Amino acid sequence: MKGNIADEMVKDIVCGMVKPKSQMRFTSDFLGKIYYFDTEKDKELFDAHPDYWVPKKEREKFRKGR
Repeated sequence: MKGNIADEMVKDIVCGMVKPKSQMRFTSDFLGKIYYFDTEKDKELFDAHPDYWVPKKEREKFRKGR
């Protein structure tokens, strides 16, 4: 049986914190992908310059339609 999707582990791309999705307090959508953040400050840093935080290879993959 598959685990609860809210318990799926995700990583805050800014600070590196790994927690269950249900414990991440903030999210941002960038190029159709949801990014999860532990703090509002991490979300603000990401939102200001998402191209800095998302690796070039990943950005290109999403821009080309995966």
